[in-house]
Amino acid sequence: MKSLMYAGKFLIVMVALCMLYTGIYADHLDSLRVGPGVMYYSESRDNGPFQFDVLVVDLTNPFITFETVKAGDKLNAFERTSSMAARKDRKYHRIVGGVNGDFYNTSNGVPIGAQISNGEIVKTDEAWQSIGVSVENVPSIADVAFTGVVISDSGSVPISGINTGRNTDQMILFNSFFGQATGTNAYGSEARIVPISGWFVNDTLLCVVEEIRTNQGNMPLSKGKAILSGHGTAAAFINQLSVDDTIQLVQNMIPGPEKFTQLVGGNTILIRDGVNVGSSGDRHPRTAAGYNADSTKFYLFTVDGRQPGYSIGMTYQELAAYMLEWGVYHGINLDGGGSTTMLVRGEIKNSPSDPGGERTVSNCFLVVSTAPDSNLAHLRITPSLVYAIAGSEIQFSVRGLDMFYNDVNIRDSTLLWSCDSTLGTIDENGLFVASNDTVSAYVYARVGHVVDSALVKKSILSKLELTPNPVILNEGDFQQMDVDAFDNYGNLITFALSDYAWWVEGDVGTISESGFFTATQSGEGLICARYDTITGSVPVTVGISTSVLVNDFSSVSGFTLTGVNVVINDCTFKTDTSIYISKPSSGKLSYSLTTGGTSALYMNCNIPVSGHPDKIGIHIYGDGKGHWLRGEFKDADGEKFLINFTDASPGIDWVDTWKRIEVNIDDAIPSWANPSAVLTYPITWTRFYLAETSDDNKGTGVLYFDDFIIDFITTEIPENLQIPESFRLEQNYPNPFNPETKIAFQLPRTDDVVLKIFDLNGQLIREWSFTGQHAGQYSITWDGTNAQGKMVSTGLYLYSIQTKEFRDCKKMVFIK
Repeated sequence: MKSLMYAGKFLIVMVALCMLYTGIYADHLDSLRVGPGVMYYSESRDNGPFQFDVLVVDLTNPFITFETVKAGDKLNAFERTSSMAARKDRKYHRIVGGVNGDFYNTSNGVPIGAQISNGEIVKTDEAWQSIGVSVENVPSIADVAFTGVVISDSGSVPISGINTGRNTDQMILFNSFFGQATGTNAYGSEARIVPISGWFVNDTLLCVVEEIRTNQGNMPLSKGKAILSGHGTAAAFINQLSVDDTIQLVQNMIPGPEKFTQLVGGNTILIRDGVNVGSSGDRHPRTAAGYNADSTKFYLFTVDGRQPGYSIGMTYQELAAYMLEWGVYHGINLDGGGSTTMLVRGEIKNSPSDPGGERTVSNCFLVVSTAPDSNLAHLRITPSLVYAIAGSEIQFSVRGLDMFYNDVNIRDSTLLWSCDSTLGTIDENGLFVASNDTVSAYVYARVGHVVDSALVKKSILSKLELTPNPVILNEGDFQQMDVDAFDNYGNLITFALSDYAWWVEGDVGTISESGFFTATQSGEGLICARYDTITGSVPVTVGISTSVLVNDFSSVSGFTLTGVNVVINDCTFKTDTSIYISKPSSGKLSYSLTTGGTSALYMNCNIPVSGHPDKIGIHIYGDGKGHWLRGEFKDADGEKFLINFTDASPGIDWVDTWKRIEVNIDDAIPSWANPSAVLTYPITWTRFYLAETSDDNKGTGVLYFDDFIIDFITTEIPENLQIPESFRLEQNYPNPFNPETKIAFQLPRTDDVVLKIFDLNGQLIREWSFTGQHAGQYSITWDGTNAQGKMVSTGLYLYSIQTKEFRDCKKMVFIK
């Protein structure tokens, strides 16, 4: 995964240091101590990609405890995990970190499973797995069942439920989580009780009767106290009590440890006795928790999802396998999807998948430090590692921490910043300016004897990539250009668009200082941008009908697979050189649509398309299994639209042969989320996908994809624009070139076309084949790579065209 860096007058974002943890197979793993006995890890793996956040807690540390929090401290409420953590953070009760908790009723916020918070039962449940800890930090995962009894000198009566409706002859216990009052009718009696030594589950509590109301209901509720509400025989039990009586209260959640204090629900066990018992299913964002074999370590996990290119989420089975790497012996899945949230010291560490960010949820599971606040012991500079080009500015910040990693305020007058003069300069506010030297070194922050450092690595701007590529517009249309800039480490550098020098080659339009292109007249040219000595360009076509080969599937690195009701571990998308339309390869999709319900396997991508495309086409090598092939794009307003490449039935009904499917953009269907959406250009192609709605047609198979082509057809054709009268191969443009060039040709009638590039020794470098290409003007873009995706050497190259009736060859020069 590429690291991010800002340059010019912008902040450089931290690139995580790789600190390996035993048994973890990370591509990038960053670790940080965040509390007494608590380590935080952030990990990315490129093979998904997957992005993880992990908290590892030492259960033997005397300063560590836990707390489950109910949203709003009410059974019927929603609240963000970060808000719940902020409410509970106080001296001697610092919230080190935590995650969202149980699944919940989305209409009222009531959790599906049971919850215990600080020894008080919020809700009971007998058919839902849960995870919790005792007052001694003994962890437990089980499907717990509630039983209860209240005992006085005159007898006992069972407790039928907690914070629920009261029926005939029942005794119900209410606490402040239920609301302002019990809400009961007058046909019963109620007694307010207070525990002598705090609330616990799986223990016998001594409680004092504080108030009794007979033959009336709706008694007010208050924190830390409970109401016994009885009807019939249970009311008679209450009527025999007196104020200041001491009674015994037993609330059991079995199986579970003695003095159970914290518990939240989860829907399924992932690891049982060190064995992966997670099911396969679909990939989604996930939250999970667990503990090791000797119950000395507790773990909280999140994996982000639904964000192709960043993190695609995991199945239960995949997540369980990951947890086993950390030594989890018992593990459970908590609420995931858009609810997934990992919080560390007040900061959201993961990337929630909902468009609005962190979601309001029902409850959460927090790690608490009871350590006292003390004096400054550590400094922590952010970012801790940066890549800087000459002249770039980096705003460092520093955080003061005590010996228990609680925040400590730092007086500006005591903070000193410094760095070696060969590296650059840094002022009293932590603003660093990189020198022209290529040395890598450290910047330092110091308060008295306490010091921290951050590594600055010097890099060089090496490449600019402009998007969209290519740009195809009608006269009067416009396009906002964007640029990805990369340094020699492959880091993505973000400049302001106004930091580039912009210009247009060819008399086709104008471009503003911020890269806003306006097409003024028909023709072909280049849109160019430069920063310092590095230049990038893309071809632009105005007012000319053309077809653009968007993807020839010589690489599938821009695609990721996700799905719903598919066996995702059995699905792959990779290049294949045995079957193709254009050399060197096609994209081979191996799929498994064997899960019940409507299945959809998504091939996610991100391809910006300029202008007003007319048609979209793709070649498919069918397997005859009859599945439904669809596509999806989003418009300039972010609205989603669907394209049907086939009908749901008969679907892909051709076998072992290529078929070119072409559909009109005008036939796109707005997504169900906004059926009244109006298509606004330009668009971004986001996925192809294979769907199956019938359980009778589930199965596995293989499809091949090749030559994704977008047609642009002008509605106002210039008078002098006609079907070409002859075959023609144009000189590539630009020439010489770096990093890419455009090769154009024209056909007077439909023909098969083969384009080839050779080196001077006659070695074939690249090849493109087009079957049944219609009359018109076409172009391809060559990026200087061979059939294996490797960059060729600087030098002279030959390129040729061959049809049934025509052959030609020209020279071009590639410069690195």
